[in-house]
Amino acid sequence: MLSTFLISLNSVLIIITVIIIGFLIGKSRIVSQYFINDVSTIVVNVALPISVFISSQNYITKQNFNTLLIGFILSMISIGLCFLIAIPIGRSLHLQKDRKSLFTNAFVNANTLFVGLPLNIALFGNKSLPYFLAYFVANTITTWGIGVKLIYKDNPESIANYQTTWRRILSLFTSPMWGFIVGIICFFINLKLPVHGFLYQSFSYIANIVTPLSLIFLGLQLARTKMAAMKIEKIDLIAQFGKFIMAPLMMSLVLWINQLLGWVNLPDLFIKTLLIQSVTPMLTVLPMLAEQNNMDVEFSTRVLTESIFIFPFAVVIIMLFA
Repeated sequence: MLSTFLISLNSVLIIITVIIIGFLIGKSRIVSQYFINDVSTIVVNVALPISVFISSQNYITKQNFNTLLIGFILSMISIGLCFLIAIPIGRSLHLQKDRKSLFTNAFVNANTLFVGLPLNIALFGNKSLPYFLAYFVANTITTWGIGVKLIYKDNPESIANYQTTWRRILSLFTSPMWGFIVGIICFFINLKLPVHGFLYQSFSYIANIVTPLSLIFLGLQLARTKMAAMKIEKIDLIAQFGKFIMAPLMMSLVLWINQLLGWVNLPDLFIKTLLIQSVTPMLTVLPMLAEQNNMDVEFSTRVLTESIFIFPFAVVIIMLFA
């Protein structure tokens, strides 16, 4: 288990190093406030949709589609249960509007692409990729189709921008969701970009900036956050309870019911992958979404940072008992 902990710790140290670079840039004040806002816009509206599209091109194949579908359904049930728990808890806490939807996203959604994928490959190898993709697709849909919509709903300016029915319908599909939808359409019509073609290579370059820019943004945000704002609050503990206890618990419950009723016989590697993905840290882009929608950026930055430090210990516990 020491090797598992070291792999998890290495993933976290990579993340922390890039965040520190962003923090130092912020403290040196060599970039303006406009740069911080522009970075969040580029990542959320340009790089992320392309990243999701490229991921669907890389990992969704005819060979793994049936496996993907089974894991996707189980993952959707698990994540859906977490939403059913998180939303009432958020209401019972009487959270301010600029925190409520952020709390729900922190409680439920995971950073599968930028932390979960390299961790899964490090722990289980490339043979686990179809299993990883099952959770990734479910998490992508619930994050950008439900979680982010809750954030937009809590932003009065966003609501005001969607007056007509067709605009409200279109607003259900966020930019990264469009990347996923286009990727799925390309899969069903058997349209795959040539790996060595200029489009695939160009999109890959853009997709690769998502993680570093998101982490640099987090460092920039930490640099302008007062230390008093980093003080742990009760809501932080509840959010971390949801992310690292309720999420894997709901996934374990769904897997146990599946095994009890004999619906689908899942390989051990599939089960371990789904459990590991359920405890990956919170969304790296959460502070960016907060920034764009006039939410509590300090709160989102704080809970994300906390989840990054908790994550390696959660992985070790899952590996011990899975």
